Amino acid sequence: KIKFYTHENIGFGEISLPPEEMRTTAYWLALTNDISELLEDQESENTSFNLSSGLLALSNVLINVVPLYVMCDPQDVRAVSEVRSPFTSKPTIYIYDNYPGGVGFSEKMFELRRPLLQAAQELILGCGCERGCPSCVGPIDEVGIKGKESALLILREALS
Repeated sequence: KIKFYTHENIGFGEISLPPEEMRTTAYWLALTNDISELLEDQESENTSFNLSSGLLALSNVLINVVPLYVMCDPQDVRAVSEVRSPFTSKPTIYIYDNYPGGVGFSEKMFELRRPLLQAAQELILGCGCERGCPSCVGPIDEVGIKGKESALLILREALS
């Protein structure tokens, strides 16, 4: 327990919270087997690529781009990235409506999937940072030093 305003620790102990579950709708971007294989080759040959960092960085970028295209608040959508999704068995990014049952943002994202990826690529390329920042791919502590370059490589392959 932390005291308001002073942040004084007034107690501690184990806490058990139930998992949060919400049924909603999602748009997902699953990389094809060809892209996955190409990226795996890149990861083994190129030390500046990391699939996990790239997926996380790209999901952060998409969360910033999506509200501009589907006319929603940034808090209305959330994203999860997985190197090997249990549902697709591929590297996948899920962007979901942050409302029970969904409100239609996912359908709009599917319709606009190519422009969204192009806008994400433009956002990253237009940022003057060297390895990533909160304005493009997210905090470097979160996405790592390979996040920006990895996200660009994923986008290049996905858009080709």
